[in-house]
Amino acid sequence: MKKYLLIFIILLYSSVSYSQEKSLKHEVEVAYGIFNFPNDMLNDNGMKGGFTANYMYRIKRWFWVGANVNWQFPSDPQYYNWREYYADGSFKDFEKFTVNRFFAFAPEMRLSYTNKKWVTLYSSFSAGYGINTGIKLHNDFCNNYYYWNITFFGGNWYFGKKQHFFFGGEFGIGFKGIYSIHAGYRF
Repeated sequence: MKKYLLIFIILLYSSVSYSQEKSLKHEVEVAYGIFNFPNDMLNDNGMKGGFTANYMYRIKRWFWVGANVNWQFPSDPQYYNWREYYADGSFKDFEKFTVNRFFAFAPEMRLSYTNKKWVTLYSSFSAGYGINTGIKLHNDFCNNYYYWNITFFGGNWYFGKKQHFFFGGEFGIGFKGIYSIHAGYRF
């Protein structure tokens, strides 16, 4: 399954790189989302959020492909306590703490259903690979996880002389957050 996904991504990006139509657009953006998985699910002290950087390429007027990189704010320190017993009956207590950091990379697909001069409305899906650098059970210091995000409703509002700059927001579920705001540049 992983082979087929990799072949699909390579073919998709190669088809994009050979296309030379002027109507195709590149887009870069930086987003800040709140109530992200998994970091905000692990701590009880509120929503810390995280950043996502996106690159999108418009293949058709309604179909975009790209990738995003997600970094979530560290959570509060998590403490791990355990006790080791020795053969003579004595024991020693241990304590370690860590701050979880989540970093992920994922390809993204966007379907836009309104494409006007000043606004684009869309839905998107991304799935990829992530790393959690916090301590888990059994002293595993580098833990892998699968990154995913579904945007139910998102929008970009363009401004400037040639509408190169934009800002917007997204409502969805996943690692980018329940709600995220973003700003970017298209060329």
